[in-house]
Amino acid sequence: MKNSPRGTAPSRKTARDLLSLGQLILILVIGTATLTCLVAWPRPAATVLVSAALLFYVLFVGLKLTLHIASRRYVPPAIEPVSIDDPDLPTYTVLIPLYKEANMLGSLVGSIDGLSYPKDRLQVLLLLEEDDTETRAEAIGLDLPERYTTVVIPDLAPKGKPKALNMGLAQATGVHTVIYDAEDRPDHDQLLKAVAAFRASGRDLACVQARLFFWNEDSSWITRFYWSEYVIHFERVLPGLSKLGLIPPLGGTSNHFRTDALRRTALSHDVLPPGAEGIGGWDPWNVTEDAELAGALAARGYRIAMIDSVTREEATARPGVANRQRRRWLKGFLQTGLVYTRQPYQTARQMGFRRWFCYNLLMLGTPVSLLLNPLFWGLTVIYVMTRSTLVESLFPVPIVGALLMVAGNLLFFYQLVGACVNRGGYGSIKFLLLTPLWWAFTSWSAYGVLWELARPSTRHKWNKTPHGHDLGKEKGQLIEISGAGTGMGHVPKPALRGRLG
Repeated sequence: MKNSPRGTAPSRKTARDLLSLGQLILILVIGTATLTCLVAWPRPAATVLVSAALLFYVLFVGLKLTLHIASRRYVPPAIEPVSIDDPDLPTYTVLIPLYKEANMLGSLVGSIDGLSYPKDRLQVLLLLEEDDTETRAEAIGLDLPERYTTVVIPDLAPKGKPKALNMGLAQATGVHTVIYDAEDRPDHDQLLKAVAAFRASGRDLACVQARLFFWNEDSSWITRFYWSEYVIHFERVLPGLSKLGLIPPLGGTSNHFRTDALRRTALSHDVLPPGAEGIGGWDPWNVTEDAELAGALAARGYRIAMIDSVTREEATARPGVANRQRRRWLKGFLQTGLVYTRQPYQTARQMGFRRWFCYNLLMLGTPVSLLLNPLFWGLTVIYVMTRSTLVESLFPVPIVGALLMVAGNLLFFYQLVGACVNRGGYGSIKFLLLTPLWWAFTSWSAYGVLWELARPSTRHKWNKTPHGHDLGKEKGQLIEISGAGTGMGHVPKPALRGRLG
């Protein structure tokens, strides 16, 4: 990787249009050819489709397995936090997008004020929507210090976090910029660690991200699976990507940026929503603006790294809210994958083919695997119940399909169990018997994404996740201990015993 970003910024696309003309033509050609073959030669055509799906599973499961193995060799850089008394500490902008979260504002301010950083070098921007009168009134009532500034986001489409962040970036004065959500409780020295990481690296390091950890693991069976998946993501997927030099998709919070890198990577002003242009560091049409930004930074020649720090969050505990949140994530992954495959040759040259391929395999492969899973579950059930030769004939090499099903499911289940053991979540292990239900639930969310993308009114809809239902659970859980597994920071859990995965 170069020590500085490329001098000429590549053309950055948005998710405003779901498909480019070329993608639309390609889909129509493939779709027409597939339907024609299914009508003319149904069994051979179906066999080809099944074979293509199996090839996809080989690539997707193979990538996940490779990341898991690579993560075991990942060691986070040993960087000591900069001293708070360092006279050369840079100014820092904290962006906090809020929407209908008046109940969170008081505890959030307490968390931000608890950061170990000179107060005179902090700029805290509260990004409040124009139609959110309750949160705006709460902000006024708190009589916040001078370093806090309220930025009112115009009530214009598309609504959502990326548009608010773009408005905030236009007013950011810090050398570095970090994003926190309403429920975030970052380690007190996180900003000092981020500054140290930037100082130890070249100008091509545009972003460092902290690890996210849920404090309310035991609220419901939903939170237990969220908690396990976050452990896997931040201790297996992201470290594995970092170890292999691939592109780690950013999470929506606790990302620390060089502010000038965000501005150099920004979208053209004329593609932003009129009346709320700001600076287009984030795609306002993409509902996972964080994952997309990782690709944009990589295409620009920048790197992303991890820091040994933790931000505690609150996982949603209700199925309905979880379904809407996962639909947003999966929809954004599809949007991102479609954007970065519009000009495959050009984008692959910008990112490097291996990085481009693996990035898009994660972005597109995650929702696609969830869409395919129920179909193969159905074929498996039919075959077990009927021993149908028709089903068997669809698999050119039946043993490959059987091995993929067994190996893939065992890998993902093994990771869930390993997360519970590594992080002391022993009470959640028995809930892993519900794993098939959880997988079915996530596939249900994936099919909901197709319905949302098919309708222009919901294509860019931001499914807001309410917070604050488990604030009480964070108290008494902030004892810091040494991390396990990959050493990715300190986590609020009991003493760890055992290691798996």
